Amino acid sequence: MTRRHDSQEGASMSWLQTAIDPATVTSRVDVVAIVGIIAGIVGTLLGAALGAWGAWKVQQRQLEHEDETRFHDRRLAVYAEFNDACGKTMASRLALGIHSAENMARVLNSFETLRLVASRPVVNAAMPVHAVLVELVNPQLTNPQAQALAQSLAVRFNTDMHALANAMRAELGISD
Repeated sequence: MTRRHDSQEGASMSWLQTAIDPATVTSRVDVVAIVGIIAGIVGTLLGAALGAWGAWKVQQRQLEHEDETRFHDRRLAVYAEFNDACGKTMASRLALGIHSAENMARVLNSFETLRLVASRPVVNAAMPVHAVLVELVNPQLTNPQAQALAQSLAVRFNTDMHALANAMRAELGISD
């Protein structure tokens, strides 16, 4: 019985040896392994590149948003300074007729800054306000004359300030 078993085992081994050529098996394994390795490397590199690009894109959007927020805050500060300086300059002329060089310097400084950071509609709305205040700083006027002039310009000043405030709100995206 052992002989028969040996002969059967030999027959099955000879079939296996003729059916599978060792050179072919090694070549197929090498090709598949190499393709698998290359695919793994390419996939890893592609994944890393896409991940880096995605992170860069997210960072760019965050930086743009921070810039917009910072610029919005800067505009808001400039607008507040201009409005405050204009109001105080007009108030000093209306109440007492006196000229405040300090407040007028603030008006001029904030107006020039406003012209740099504001949109065209806001600048256009600020110009009439600025013009009213320039009329009031005439050094030739006595205090009573300046006070009378301020009273005659008060309605125009308030109307212009209202238009300016509306233009600022529209630019900043603030609804009424």
